[in-house]
Parts: sequence; C-alpha cells; structure tokens
Amino acid sequence: MNLPAWHQIENFGGGEALRKYYGDQVTEPVVGYNISLKYNLLALPGKPEDVIKSVSLFKANIIGGVFDYYFTALLDGKKPGDPFKFDLRGDTTVYVLPGADRVTIIYSLSFHDKVDNAVAKIFMQEFVDARRNQQQAPPVQFGHNPPLELKAFGVTEPSDNLGYLTFAVLKNHVDRNKKEGVINVMSVFRNYIQYHLKCSKSFFHSRMRAKCGELLKILNRAKVIDENKSKDKKTMSGRTFQRKDKPEEKK
Repeated sequence: MNLPAWHQIENFGGGEALRKYYGDQVTEPVVGYNISLKYNLLALPGKPEDVIKSVSLFKANIIGGVFDYYFTALLDGKKPGDPFKFDLRGDTTVYVLPGADRVTIIYSLSFHDKVDNAVAKIFMQEFVDARRNQQQAPPVQFGHNPPLELKAFGVTEPSDNLGYLTFAVLKNHVDRNKKEGVINVMSVFRNYIQYHLKCSKSFFHSRMRAKCGELLKILNRAKVIDENKSKDKKTMSGRTFQRKDKPEEKK
C-alpha cells in the first residue's frame, strides 16, 4: 500500500495506528510502496469478515491515527506540538492546529472538474449553514481566502483551489465515547464529499433524461396540418373519394 503522506504522519499518530490495528501483519514494504501487510490465510488473526473490514479501512485507520493523536492530547490537557500539515491526496491538504481548548482542522480542497467545483462549493456552504440548526456541532467556516491560522504555514494569499473548510473541534466534541466518531468523520471527509458529488451528478443526469423524455413525448403528439393537402373522405365500406368543387354558376 502506498500512502503519499506516510513520511509526514508516521511520527504524528500514523505509526501508532499502524501498530494498533495491524501489529504482527506489518512486514517489510514491497519496492515502490510505503507499507506492506502479510496475512496467513490458513491462520487469520480473527474472523474473516473482520479481517476483510480491517484491510478495507486501512487508509482511514492510518489517517485517523493523526486525529486521534491530537484529540487525545486535547483531552489530556497537553499541547502536542507545533501546527502540522499533511497531504491527504494530490488535491487535498489537511492543516492541524492544536490549541489549549480546541483542535482546528482546515481542509484545503480542490477539484479538477469545473462541475465538481461548482457543486462542491454549494456543499461547503451547506456545512456552514447547517451549523445554525445543530448547536452541538463544531463551528464551521468556509471561504476562498486562507484563514488567519494558516499564517503559521506561510499561506496568506488565495490560491487556485476551491477554498478552505475549517472545523474547530472542542473538548466536548471528543470526550466520553464521541472521539471515535469524530475521528471516523475527519479521516474519510474527502471521500464523503467525492461520494456526494458523484451522487449529485447522477441525480442531475437522471432529471435531465426524464425531462428530455417528456419533451420528446410532447413533440410526438404535435400534428402538422398541411393546408394545401386535399381532404380525403372515406365511406363506411372504407372506400376513399374526393369531393369535387362545385361548378361555377353561369351568369
């Protein structure tokens, strides 16, 4: 498996998550990859369905280790260090800024397709607006200009990306049994957006196809009347005859 951010997150929760979830299955990486796992199919370390689920969630578990690292420090009242960033994928960078009472997480998002950019921008704004009805949710902000917190990374000017989505995760959001849920959401957030983009485009296409079908039905029902065409009459037996014009009256 090849994680582009492995060299960035290994010492910030990634390595600990790898040992926690995969332990003895970790082996010497294959050439060209960061991490390799080895399983004995005749002696699996658990139920087959559990092993399959664990392997399928590999990336989410490792990326989630970074958030677990910072959220645990927040609950313990410790500051884990300076602001940190890593590349989740080629078009998404995650900035983590730990504080005394919160962990600020900023996603720098970008989409290559213009339609994806337009739809994603609406999604991002919905996250901000939904906060009004969900008072217990973390504060969310979205904008094209970089937040002031990114000055620590030297990011001060707007870039060509879609924008920056900011989550402020407080202690009450990750205490008790809430931490795992927040970690799961943060680690797969980019996939979550991509999933809804594809579903939205599929919905738009289905609506367009349905509308085209309705318009075609209307066109098929339309009749064109030719005024110059002679009017044929049929008798009850099915014979066709033409009515002759009346002769002009003699003056």
